[in-house]
Amino acid sequence: MLFLEMVNKLKKSYEIAISDFDNQTLIFDVVLLTSGQVDWFSNTLYIGSLSQINFPLELPIAILSPDCDDFENMLSLGSCWGILKSESLNEIYYMAKEILYENLKSQAISFQVAQAVLESKNIVSLMNKVAALIGNALILVDSNMKVLAYSTIYEIMDPLWLENIKQGHYSYDFIKKVKFNSEMQSWSKTGEDNKTITLNGDIQPKLVSRITKNGHLVGGLIMIAHHTPIRSIHTTQLPQIAKLLYEFLCISTENEIYKSVYSSAIAHILSEDSENVSHDLLILNKSDFSSGMKVVIARFIVHTKNRFLKRSIGLEFERIFQKGYSFQYKNYIGILVPEISSDQRHALSELAMLESINIGISWLFFDILDLKKYFHQSVASIKQAQLLRKTNQVLDYTDYAFYHLLNQIWGQASLNTFCHPALIILKDYDKNNSADFYRTLETFLSANKNLKDTAEILNLHRNSLTYRITRIRDLTSLDLNDNNTVFSLMYSFRLVHYLEASEIFNL
Repeated sequence: MLFLEMVNKLKKSYEIAISDFDNQTLIFDVVLLTSGQVDWFSNTLYIGSLSQINFPLELPIAILSPDCDDFENMLSLGSCWGILKSESLNEIYYMAKEILYENLKSQAISFQVAQAVLESKNIVSLMNKVAALIGNALILVDSNMKVLAYSTIYEIMDPLWLENIKQGHYSYDFIKKVKFNSEMQSWSKTGEDNKTITLNGDIQPKLVSRITKNGHLVGGLIMIAHHTPIRSIHTTQLPQIAKLLYEFLCISTENEIYKSVYSSAIAHILSEDSENVSHDLLILNKSDFSSGMKVVIARFIVHTKNRFLKRSIGLEFERIFQKGYSFQYKNYIGILVPEISSDQRHALSELAMLESINIGISWLFFDILDLKKYFHQSVASIKQAQLLRKTNQVLDYTDYAFYHLLNQIWGQASLNTFCHPALIILKDYDKNNSADFYRTLETFLSANKNLKDTAEILNLHRNSLTYRITRIRDLTSLDLNDNNTVFSLMYSFRLVHYLEASEIFNL
């Protein structure tokens, strides 16, 4: 191992100051300086007092000493040194020997893992070979929370991981525990390769290593400490082992695990460069999609960078829509579905409330090449609902298409000029007379002019409602039997909601 690697490990327990230099000296052995004869070698780390050295030395050495701060003038060119702030030379020596031993053992195991990768024909046998080498059970997962492979030679005792393996993906109970785990929350803010994660109720400690590809998280390797406790050698080895196992699985399946043909097609269509999409790819998948489709997307009400939370929403979408094709695009988690049943809509409503998200649903469409247009319908539903202060809801584009239209012409005309003047008359009358004619008219029209339904919504006697409608007609001269008048009033009410939400309209 490198001299600087050794010193950095020792510095976790002892205070050591080293000079500011770039030295790539490799350490193959550690020697404690005594009064006896010393054999000097360039790749040996010497620990002890400089009084043991017979100057001058003709070769560069590596040394840690407590009694000198003038190494540069005393040692040969190319030497590397550190000043110890402790007199515990024996303790430092034995720790350095242990660090070197663990490093050499780690290299040997890594070599054996690489050999096993070359010799193995399937992922199961490979996982078992590697698990035997490091002395613990292993589970390989992808970024979509799916269990890709696991070893079988060591017992896995935790019920949650047993359920994950049985299902082939993370269970909902497991996701909830991970989401509120302090180690996981802190890990998202750091760049560590490994993290020891212990969930509430866990029987066995876990060391988790991230797997990245081109800067993106694609999976993870979980080592379950049962046969062997977690040691420093594991934190060194696991990231390397994780990459080897993942690459083996990708090659053996002739594709990257975290991508499917469908999600690849969806990503191409939604990309900004969709004009250059391979038509062969799209035509290949076009027949595989349902004849009728809707885009369902979710977005967190409060922006989050936590990738785990986003993947958990995608997993829930897959649970609700087992025939759907999930995807993630920009800050939206989505799924392409053939239909939405009442039970599925209810499940979406519960998910929206539980996870503090808004869920947008597009109109039905029939050509996968039109996906981008209908994806933006779902996006518009969420954006317009947020503008209207609506949260934790399932949002159909039908209810927000009009607001989407207004947003497209915003700035081209003063929208309040399109509001029917009767609304201003009723607002003024209500303000001056403590009446409620404005809300009465809006509710009456929304209930398709049904007196019984309107009276129930407003908690009014039917005669009182009839009186109000008569007074509204007298005040505004409205002909509520005229379809065009009713249409103008209905879109005017929506205009008012839109403008009030935008804080630029004040009736």
